[in-house]
Amino acid sequence: MRRTGALLCLVLLLQALQLAGQGSYVLRKGDTLYQVSRRFDVPVSVLQAYNQIKNPGQLREGSTIEIPAGYTVRKGDTLYGIARGHGVELEELARLNGIGPKATLKVGCRLFLPAASGSRGSLQEKEAPPAAGPLFWPHPGRREALSGRITGALIYGKAGDRVLSVSPGRVVWVGPYRGFSRVVLIEAENGYTYVYAGNEETLVTVGDRVQQGTEIGLLGKNAHQGIPQLYFLVYRDGVPVDPSQAPRS
Repeated sequence: MRRTGALLCLVLLLQALQLAGQGSYVLRKGDTLYQVSRRFDVPVSVLQAYNQIKNPGQLREGSTIEIPAGYTVRKGDTLYGIARGHGVELEELARLNGIGPKATLKVGCRLFLPAASGSRGSLQEKEAPPAAGPLFWPHPGRREALSGRITGALIYGKAGDRVLSVSPGRVVWVGPYRGFSRVVLIEAENGYTYVYAGNEETLVTVGDRVQQGTEIGLLGKNAHQGIPQLYFLVYRDGVPVDPSQAPRS
């Protein structure tokens, strides 16, 4: 049963990271929309439509470009089904991708989701009993709450900083995921699964037993923004939990 729960968390995690992985990009001196398009592998036309940019030549240093989440078409998918599954308007989905509402989709092709989209089959955040005592975090850096496409905490630090397990448990998955360097999943005896994404190097392997404070990785740089960031997520029974409410033991 536990293994099934951990695998469910892994599937949900990877879906969430796929949706959250794009985010936004702040233009630097000399940047063009074409360069942003190549960096994130998103067509210029999609970036223009998503950000409502009429004249790309007028973009200035410091402007923020929002990057749409992507979705890879699977066998049996229809445009209507994808729109409904992500809670977006069919017409908006078609317009953003430059296709008709009744277009036939090819398996493996990539679509981009309108701004109002959330994760497919998104679940309500699960209530958890307040954590007792001072909270132990995987890194002491500045924290930013994540919600919407992905629920959790984004923690800022320096490349090479230690990432610590917040709770005793067993390592159930370790591996790279595009845009998030290396990811570690730790399942605790209380049924919670703790996720640490953004490690440049991992110091544990699947099957390892860890304690609160065990060093599990070293922080790396976000592939999109080029700054060190740790994504800290918590799940219980496949449902995301606010990390500030999740137990630490």
